Order: sequence, then C-alpha cells, then structure tokens
Amino acid sequence: MTISAADVIEAEEPRFTRQIEIRLARPTPHIRYEKGKVVKEPVADMERVIEKIRPELTVALQSLYGGETEVRITLAQAADIRVQGQFKDKAGVIRAVVEDLLSNVFDHLELGED
Repeated sequence: MTISAADVIEAEEPRFTRQIEIRLARPTPHIRYEKGKVVKEPVADMERVIEKIRPELTVALQSLYGGETEVRITLAQAADIRVQGQFKDKAGVIRAVVEDLLSNVFDHLELGED
C-alpha cells in the first residue's frame, strides 16, 4: 500500500505575514513597612490579565490591519510595542493605535473573582 501526499492531512497553522507584539511590563510589588516589618502589597496576576485582554485586542487589531496580522502579548521588564512586516501605516502610527486600544481595554477591564 502506498500513501500519497494527498492522503496526509496536517494541522494547518495560520500563516501571518506581519506581527504586532505588545510587551507589558512586569509589575513590581510595592513594599511598605509596618511596625518595623516589611509588607509586600499584592500585584495583579499578569497571566490572567493577558488572557482576559488578548481576544479583544486581537479582534480590534486584526480588524484594522487584516487577518494575516498576528497579535502577541508578552511580559517583559519594560513595556514596548514592536511591529514586524509591511503595514499600510508607519510604525509610530501603529504604536499610537495600540496604546490607545490598550488604554481603552485597561479602563474597562474587570477581572472578577475566579
């Protein structure tokens, strides 16, 4: 029995021609002293925040720049927005759009209790 290439079905991954990478800064815990003891204030669970904002940002950015645009959200030491590939707008314009979308998403973000 021979198997042709047509018989082999591979899981097709989406192919992106350009990418917008949003790097969110890792929060640092605020430290305060009470009665001579160090007290660290809790910080947001950034993995949970990313999972909450990813769908909304992906839909918004792909509607602006096309479905072949990959949207990646990662944690980094410093916040940054990076673009790769050919876009109809310049990088500065794209960064401004992403910053505006991020601001809007964070203004309406509700994590709730899970």
